[in-house]
Amino acid sequence: MTPAENRREWLAAENPVAIFSNGYGDHLVNLPALRALAGLFPGRLTLICQTGARDSFFHELALRTCCEVDMEIAGRGKLFDVESVVEAVTATGPCDLLLSLNPWHSPAIDRLLELLGRPRSIGFHPPFDVVLERDFSKHSSELAFDVPRCLDRSLRLDDFGAPPEFPRRFGEEAERILGSLPPGARALTVHTDTEERKMWPAGRFVEVLDRLLDRHPDLYVLDVGEKDLQLSCGRHGGRVLSLCGIALPVAVLLVAKSSFFLGVDSCFLHAADLWRVPGVGLFGPTDPVEWGFRFGPGRHVCGGGAMETIEVDEVLEALESLIQEDGAACAGVPAADRPHPAGKEATL
Repeated sequence: MTPAENRREWLAAENPVAIFSNGYGDHLVNLPALRALAGLFPGRLTLICQTGARDSFFHELALRTCCEVDMEIAGRGKLFDVESVVEAVTATGPCDLLLSLNPWHSPAIDRLLELLGRPRSIGFHPPFDVVLERDFSKHSSELAFDVPRCLDRSLRLDDFGAPPEFPRRFGEEAERILGSLPPGARALTVHTDTEERKMWPAGRFVEVLDRLLDRHPDLYVLDVGEKDLQLSCGRHGGRVLSLCGIALPVAVLLVAKSSFFLGVDSCFLHAADLWRVPGVGLFGPTDPVEWGFRFGPGRHVCGGGAMETIEVDEVLEALESLIQEDGAACAGVPAADRPHPAGKEATL
């Protein structure tokens, strides 16, 4: 029996379990799908996730419990301590529905299904009962959302795409940093470092910032990358703040409270998207259809497979068009301070 045949029975599961673990940015991309699942099983859903993910990304979800576990990359999948996970998730009763949002599969997942007694299951690989198509021609948020939509066809991704919520202590730190800027300053958050193949030469970032800051004296740059690529070495270095190494949730909330965003394909682009911060995303080997802006006002500058082919003028033009468009709509007001289309403001 599949959800298509009797969704009501599947939705009546008493101890449903969802599992998700992937890159940092994927946590934000998958948040709408997890919100939908938590809503389908109010107070009954158990989440298995990477250690630290609950506090950093899934703080807001109304779960029965959260089982955090260290997961190690192994080939194209991940391995983890299956026995301890099973003990934790069955403490309140046997699992009667397993929902996997992972695009990967591994022997650990096979073992998980076995030790849980092979409950009804939905995922993107055999041997789940319902095997969803891994359609990478659509946005990754849409792909993840196929899991809750399998249970309720009426669900819409956009209804679950509100900005994330984070513990207040992270927001207070972000506000402290923004408070150090001069009155009336607008913040451009920049993110430069990720996998090497997805990075744009640091010198080109510096040139873009030099020319952009020439034209906009009220603009200040917040570099939230892990590595300090010396973006402040240009002629406006005093207006470029390196914040490398700050806690990830704080960096994400700086993106949320900025006026604009510029960066490579990474978790910060997805943060800008969920908070509707006008942004420019740079894409080379990855596809913006799958990983680009889905909810907010963004521009994609593509290198046709290689980051090195992206020109400074292209990026500058995209940024200027965003700034002009934003100025006409709401001059000087950070995107996170504007009402969300669904009526919810960004929560810090």
